[in-house]
Amino acid sequence: MSRHSGWNSLLSLAVYLVVAFLATASEGAQDARLEVHYIDVGQGDATLVRCPDNSRHLVIDSGELNSNYPKSADQFQAYLTKEFANRQRRVDVVVASHPHSDHIASLEWLLQNFTVGTYIDNGQKYDTATWTRLDKLVRQRVKQGQLEYINGRKPEFTEVEFCPDVKLEVMAAAALKSLSDTNDRSLFVRLAYRDTSFLFVGDAHKAAEDVLLSKLSDEQLAKLDVDVLKVGHHGSKTSSGGAFVSALSPTVAVISSGKKEVGSNARFKHPRWVTVQTFLNHFKQLDTADHRHPANDRIWVFDEDWSQRQRRRGLCVTAKDGTVVIKSDGSRIEVSAAGCRPQ
Repeated sequence: MSRHSGWNSLLSLAVYLVVAFLATASEGAQDARLEVHYIDVGQGDATLVRCPDNSRHLVIDSGELNSNYPKSADQFQAYLTKEFANRQRRVDVVVASHPHSDHIASLEWLLQNFTVGTYIDNGQKYDTATWTRLDKLVRQRVKQGQLEYINGRKPEFTEVEFCPDVKLEVMAAAALKSLSDTNDRSLFVRLAYRDTSFLFVGDAHKAAEDVLLSKLSDEQLAKLDVDVLKVGHHGSKTSSGGAFVSALSPTVAVISSGKKEVGSNARFKHPRWVTVQTFLNHFKQLDTADHRHPANDRIWVFDEDWSQRQRRRGLCVTAKDGTVVIKSDGSRIEVSAAGCRPQ
C-alpha cells in the first residue's frame, strides 16, 4: 500500500468517525425529552419533573395526608421510590406552592429520604403540625449547609437555577398586591423547554389571577401564554376565571383531584362543572382539529349534584386518567393518557 493510500484510508476513517459522532449527538439531542409527571395523589397536588439530561429533577408539592385522602401519601412516596429505583436519590429543586397539607404532606418524607439541593416556598408561616415539622426540618438543613432556601414570593417571574435548556421561574401574585387568603398566596411556577412551556398555579383563586392580569407588565403577561396548565385548586369553582384561561390559552390542562365522594373530596367535591365548562369552551374555540371533537369518555363533575359529562380532548383529570405524563422535545408535547391526548 502506498503512503498516500494509507493517509487516504486514515482520513476516510476519521471523517466517518466524525460524521457518526455528530449523527449520534444529533439523534441524542432530538431524543432528549423534558418529562412532567402529574402524579395521581387523589385530592391533592404532586408533580415530578425530569430534565432532558435524564438526571436532574424538580418536585412541586407532594399530595395529601393519608388520613384526609386514602393512600395519597403512600401513592406519592411509592411513585418517587419507583422512579428513582435505579437512580441517585437526589431532587435538585423542591417547590412547596403553599402550606396546605394536600400540597406539602410528604415533603418532610422527601427531605428525609432524598438529597435535596434547593427548597422554595412562599415564606408563609402556618399553624399546623404538618407545616411546623416541615419548617423545622428545612431550617435545620439550611443551618447545617445541606439545603439552599429561596423565598419564592417574587413580584415578577424570577429564574431559579435548575438544568440546561430548561428555564424554571417562580413568582407570587401576593407580592404584587396584598392577598390574605392562603390559596391566593400560592406560588406560580413556570417551566419552559425551548418552544414549549408549562404553568403551575397551586390553589390560586380568581383574586390572584386578576392581580396577575392587571398588574403584570406586557412582557410578564406574555409568560402566561403556555402550552400546558396545571389547573388551579383542583378544578374548584373559585379558580380558573374565563379571562385567565383565555390569557393562558393552554392546549392541555390537567386537573388533579380526588374521586367522587372519596376522602376529603366528599367535602370539596372537585372538579366543579362551571370550571370544567370554562376549559371545554376554551378547547372548543381552539382552531385546531386536535380539540374540535369531544373525547369518547365522560368524567365526574359536581354542579348541584354529581353527574358524568363528556369532555374534550386536552382536558386531563387524574381521577379519571391516573398519573398523567407529558413529554416535550422542545417543539411539541406528547400526553400519556389516551383519553385526554390531543390527536
